[in-house]
Amino acid sequence: MTAARPPASPLGALLHAIGIQPRTPDELARALGSTPDALSGMLRTLRSGGYVQDAAPQQDGCACGPCALKSMCRNADSAEPPLHLLRLTPRGAAYLERLG
Repeated sequence: MTAARPPASPLGALLHAIGIQPRTPDELARALGSTPDALSGMLRTLRSGGYVQDAAPQQDGCACGPCALKSMCRNADSAEPPLHLLRLTPRGAAYLERLG
C-alpha cells in the first residue's frame, strides 16, 4: 500500500507515515522528528483535500470500514477511550501510490 521509502516532500512523508498504520498526531510528530503544532497545518491541508480522515470507532464498528487488520486496531471494540487516529482515505492512498 505504501512506498518502500518515504517521499521527499513534507506532505508526501506525512502521507507515507499515516499509510504505514493509523497514528495519532503526536505519534506522527515523533516519527517525523517534528512537533504536533508544526504538523497541524499540514494535517489540516490533507484533511480538507480529502487525503486523510479520522479513524474513530462508530456505533457499528470502525470508521476505517472493513479491514483485514481490525483485530489489531487500537480503536476497534475497545473499552478504552478512542485514540485520535488518522488514516489515509482512498484518495490519499492513490496519491501515495502515484508518488511511488
